[in-house]
This record gives sequence, C-alpha cells and structure tokens, in this order.
Amino acid sequence: MRVLRQIHARLLTQSMPIASFSFGLCKIIGFCALSPHGDIDYARRLFSQIRSPNIFCWNSMIRGYSQSQTPSKEPVILFRKIVKRGYPNPNTYTMAFVLKACSIVSAMEEGQQVHASVLKSGFGSSPFVETALVNFYAKCEDIVLARKVFDEITDKNLVAWSTMISGYAKIGLVNEALSLFRDMQKAGVVPDEVTMVSVISACAASGALDTGRWVHAYIKKQLIETDLELSTALVNIYAKCGWIERAKEVFDAMPVKDTKAWSSMIVGLSIHGLAEDALEEFSRMEKAKSGAKPCNFHWRSICMCP
Repeated sequence: MRVLRQIHARLLTQSMPIASFSFGLCKIIGFCALSPHGDIDYARRLFSQIRSPNIFCWNSMIRGYSQSQTPSKEPVILFRKIVKRGYPNPNTYTMAFVLKACSIVSAMEEGQQVHASVLKSGFGSSPFVETALVNFYAKCEDIVLARKVFDEITDKNLVAWSTMISGYAKIGLVNEALSLFRDMQKAGVVPDEVTMVSVISACAASGALDTGRWVHAYIKKQLIETDLELSTALVNIYAKCGWIERAKEVFDAMPVKDTKAWSSMIVGLSIHGLAEDALEEFSRMEKAKSGAKPCNFHWRSICMCP
C-alpha cells in the first residue's frame, strides 16, 4: 500500500489529461479494492475523486466490498447509484458481483430487484449471471427458485451443477442433492473437489455410509484432488457413520490439518467413546505447527465421551 500511495501522489503532481488521470486511478482502485494487501476504504476515497468512473471502477468497488471481512449492503447501494445515474451501463460482471454480495448478507429483496434488472437488461442468458442467480437463491434458502433458475440454464457448467447440489445439501435435502449428482454424471459433467464436498456432506447428513464409500472410491478413480476441505468431509462422514478407523486413516494421511479437520477427528473419537484417543489427538493438535488451536469446544467434546 505504501508504494501505491506514492504512485497516487505522483499522479496528483503530474500534469496529464483527465482521461489519463482517471485511468491511472481506476487501476489503483482495482488493486486496493481486490487485493488481500489492499485497503477498501482507501479505494473508496480514490473512487470518490473520479468524476465519471468507468464500469471497471464500479465493478472493482462492488466486488471489493463483497469480499470484505465485514459484509454489508454497500455493493447494493453502489449498484443502485449506477442505475440512478444511468451511466455507465452495468455489465454481466456487475450483476454477478452484486448477486454474490446479496447472497452473503441474505438480502433477498435486494437480490430479487437485481434479478429483475438482469431480465430487463437481457443478461439472463449469461452463464456467469445464471450461476450467480442459482447461488443467490440457494444461499438465501429459497431452493425452489434456485432450482427454477437452474432448470432454465441451457448449457449447465460445472459451477452451476456444484452450486445447486451444495444448495440442497446445506438445507438438508439429501436425496435431492444425491439425485442431482447422479443427473450430473449422466450429463457427462466431471465434478471437482468442490462438488464432492457437497456430495460427501449430504451422505454424512443422511448416514449413507455405503454411498459415501462409493463416492470416495469415485473420487480416487477420477483422480479428483483431495484438498483440505474434501479430506475433512471424508473424515466427518466416516466418523459420523461409525467407521472411526477409516476416519483415522484419512485424517492421518492429510498433509495439512486446520482447526476444522482436528475438530472432526476429535469429535468423532469422542462420540465413539474413545476418550484416550481423543485426548491424544488433542495433544497432537496443541503441538502441531499448522496454526490450528484447541479451544473449549474440543475439551467439551472429550468430556462428553460415553
């Protein structure tokens, strides 16, 4: 940020056309709003200095606020300002970024207003926007509307399938999630690790160990990357469905373990009455250099061993 501030100061001292000045500011705004090392407040101050921000600037600000650690309706407010000004015209990225922001804060009414704008602007056939709409309705737990939008997508991509499956799994509609996964396979769409996390989670929620084992074998056969989140989901299903030995095998094979992974293993051992093993994992967690930290939740899990 120090270097960017120096570049900004340099722009202010240079004599240049307004268009060139605005272009330079837009680039700085993009970095400040979107980079993990940026500063959204600083980006907003720069944004306010541009008389007529282009759509790149607006999109950067909307997306930046949606990625903030403190989610708010600021992206919706910015979107409304664009619409009110009538310039520049929002594009598919604008719509998708605003819908994502609405999904994060469960702004159902505002999201539906954006959906109306999507239909009015003719962006409804954009895969980027279609998937954002499915995600918005699924996150707001209006699964009927999410499925309606999903069914209207002519060419469903991997993200659309994964989003819809995840939507079902997260509200406990296990059969629907697994049925849609089978439909996805029939359609010839190859899932990735994100899809498989949702499928495994659905299996765990329903206690479908046999299906979970088949899914695990499918993951290996398809050479799908078993990342941290997917590995944790596998530990969780085996622990919840009574195969604690297999859960331990998957857990021990994980090269990196975060707090969620350790929790799944410790809780799994605890609910099986394996207090000593749970305490051993707790001790290993304390000594691990992965950044995972034990807390009262882990102690309570161990103390609740039958």
